[in-house]
Amino acid sequence: MHELKQANKVWNRACLNPVRILPGDRALSDLNRAHGLVMNGGVLHAIECLNANELAEAQSGYRYFGFDTVAYLLSRAKTILETGDDLGFHEGQLDKQYASIIRDDSALADRFEKHLLSNPSEYAPISAKG
Repeated sequence: MHELKQANKVWNRACLNPVRILPGDRALSDLNRAHGLVMNGGVLHAIECLNANELAEAQSGYRYFGFDTVAYLLSRAKTILETGDDLGFHEGQLDKQYASIIRDDSALADRFEKHLLSNPSEYAPISAKG
């Protein structure tokens, strides 16, 4: 039977059953919520789906893992959505910019794994069950 490594277990926990006690877990969960929405429907879709608190948490999550440019991109997207100016044009531009920073899920996973290895105390331990 294949045994998941600790990083995979922490990642899966952040996606399926988030633990919000420690900063690494919170940041990973918040980043993944926003990233999933972006992958599902684009940057503007994510902004539409997240409430103000969730957006702020997502931005903090991206910053926590060193993706400050994504946090800024989300702020710009919120402003663009609020003004409603040429959304079709901006949607494509925002999605391209996001994809140039976060090329695929492995870009996030690699950054997270490096952070976990150097900062294990910022994540809750994995229980024996999972």
